[in-house]
Amino acid sequence: MILKSGKSPSRYILNSAVITTPGLYNYILIDAEKAQKWLADGNFDSTIGYQETCDALEKLSGVKVPCNRKQIRMQAGDEALVFRLIMRMSDPTLKGKIDDLDFILKNCEIGLLKKEE
Repeated sequence: MILKSGKSPSRYILNSAVITTPGLYNYILIDAEKAQKWLADGNFDSTIGYQETCDALEKLSGVKVPCNRKQIRMQAGDEALVFRLIMRMSDPTLKGKIDDLDFILKNCEIGLLKKEE
């Protein structure tokens, strides 16, 4: 898809659904299969700054997700895969469970965030 501005939309991975610039956004929850397909298309920029979150998403999808803590400014047409672990990784009882796919699936939220044109 080419935007009115003539550029292709950007694709990001976020660890929470955040509003990065003013505008209208659409956020829907998706399942792991849809997330795997989205990631398999490649051409995304990861903004996840937590190695445990990157490792969990990689375990879930089979796609290498780089750890890269940075801020973005979404423009109209941009979309982001949101992968949010719903647990405290500092909890010592969770050590080693991040490799368990069932545990990850029970403790995450996956969605697509799109900034409308």
